[in-house]
Amino acid sequence: MRSSDQNEGKLWKNFREGNDRAFFDLYDQYVDVLFSFGIQFCTDKEIVKDCIQDLFIDLYRYRKSLSDTDSIKFYLFRSLRRKLHKEISKNQFVSLDEEVEVRLDLQVSDSEKKIIGYESEKENLHILEQALKQLTKQQQRALAMKFEQNLSYSEIASLLNISVESARTNIYRALKSLRKKMSKKNMATTALLIVYYKSMSFGNSILI
Repeated sequence: MRSSDQNEGKLWKNFREGNDRAFFDLYDQYVDVLFSFGIQFCTDKEIVKDCIQDLFIDLYRYRKSLSDTDSIKFYLFRSLRRKLHKEISKNQFVSLDEEVEVRLDLQVSDSEKKIIGYESEKENLHILEQALKQLTKQQQRALAMKFEQNLSYSEIASLLNISVESARTNIYRALKSLRKKMSKKNMATTALLIVYYKSMSFGNSILI
């Protein structure tokens, strides 16, 4: 077991046992990533913030009865998603695509990462951002979960209420669309996505 997994397990255990310091550490560690995740489903920032607040209130209130988890982040994402689902109408919530049986693993090569030049990075990221806006909402959410939150396909599928195959398909089709739109720019799409979502995660820091 990795040390990070051990530390996460210890944090969750201490929190459930009533350690207030662990609760505040949990809040500080995950509040920003929860916000980044939440706005993928709801563009109203105040609703997202309110749901995050309610989530942590519930966690504190019922912490001694909470189940164990292998991933705190996934546990919190799933809980927040349920709260958001109750706050917004079905028409505003994620629409589901039909299942397509396509299996494709996502890989990022070292050579791709080296293609991005420092001077042109800002311009490239802007072009990428515009291309991302042309994807479906579900494709945007799936990419954010994969590249920003580093979730597995099974976790993405669970959070989007789709099959694992559909999660892979959404990411595959999104990457294919992005590469087609950006091919003339000779950009390394997957590497740019990593840089883009990394910059987004730093830029979305909030105070709730």
